[in-house]
Amino acid sequence: MNIKGLLAIAASACMVVLPQAAVAGKGFDYTYVDAGYRGIRADSIDADGVAFNLSYGATDHIIVLASYSHLWQDKAEGFSDVDVDIDEFKIGGGGHYSLTDSFDLVGSIVYVVDKSTGDAIPPGESDSTRIKGSSEGFEAAVYGRWQAMDKLELDPVLIYRDVGSDADTGIGANVIYNFHKKWSFLGNATYFSDDSATNLFLGVRLEM
Repeated sequence: MNIKGLLAIAASACMVVLPQAAVAGKGFDYTYVDAGYRGIRADSIDADGVAFNLSYGATDHIIVLASYSHLWQDKAEGFSDVDVDIDEFKIGGGGHYSLTDSFDLVGSIVYVVDKSTGDAIPPGESDSTRIKGSSEGFEAAVYGRWQAMDKLELDPVLIYRDVGSDADTGIGANVIYNFHKKWSFLGNATYFSDDSATNLFLGVRLEM
């Protein structure tokens, strides 16, 4: 069985067993908004922009997820004078299961749409070409939320992404530091091996 199947099964299994689980202690908050910088670094692309992520704890164990990011791309393999805007939309859901007072297992599946518009000069050409495209697919993720210290959370992340003609597996981590009541600093780095790409996020989280 491939990684795609394993992740989909793991996420689905989480959601199936969740109604039977009892959460011990205060647990983690699953209703929050993230906002901050997003960047992509790879051999074939460089892009920087902003991202907004929403998580809503619909029930004790089920979450609804949505996100939007806007990236400005200034590098593409084989092209010059790249000036492309990338809009990415995600919507989906998942579930979480409390294994201990300080560790939750989370699974999620989201639908993804990427839209690109802009200009770039193709190889061997002197004039720019208008670029406009759209692709869609999904992301499946399994990750843990570990309350390592009173104000520090560490989250190992495994992601399978299949969007357009590209499919890849990524591994990464979140580092979340609570600095004031419902406010936290959030950093994420996820590495996708097939494209040698690193997806970065640095921002703040507000628990609702």
